[in-house]
Amino acid sequence: MAAALATRAPLALRSSTAAPRSLSRRHLVVRASAEEKEQPSSGTVFFKGNNFTEEEWKKASAEGVKPAATPDYSLNESAANPQAMSFGQLMAFSGPAPELINGRLSMLAFVAALGAELASGEPVLRQLGEEPTGVFLAVITFAAASLIPMLNSAERKPFGPFTPAAEMLNGRAAMIGFAALLVVEAVRGTALF
Repeated sequence: MAAALATRAPLALRSSTAAPRSLSRRHLVVRASAEEKEQPSSGTVFFKGNNFTEEEWKKASAEGVKPAATPDYSLNESAANPQAMSFGQLMAFSGPAPELINGRLSMLAFVAALGAELASGEPVLRQLGEEPTGVFLAVITFAAASLIPMLNSAERKPFGPFTPAAEMLNGRAAMIGFAALLVVEAVRGTALF
């Protein structure tokens, strides 16, 4: 990069008409370097943010004092079978309920919005403004119908092509599709269809 900057400066000086000072380009060169960290000496074990000598590590291993590995709560596993989770745990940011409920609501909203647009020719936000009570009741009904089995620790079993993974994928696609529908209608100012 320094070579490129060095070649640009003489070209600017050679030009027959000098650019006004306010229009001239200024260049800034920034060089980043990694911060030097102390490397543990050989014979040192690094575990969970701590350095152990080999003797300390062998002692901790023999006594069983090492911290236990944290359990892996993958999204699909917890969403497929929530085991006695409280309402707070289900609705936590990393809990299974928000994505599942939002996905189900998005699937419903996307299909209903497209159907109503095709029937009436009105954009989604106008449809919502004309009938907010029905939309609100549908949201509450679907949210409750999704939460009650989770609170009762019901297992989500696949039924033919309807698997928990397929539902999650379709829900994610519907969330993106519904958001895109809203953006396109906002930009166009009219209904999509």
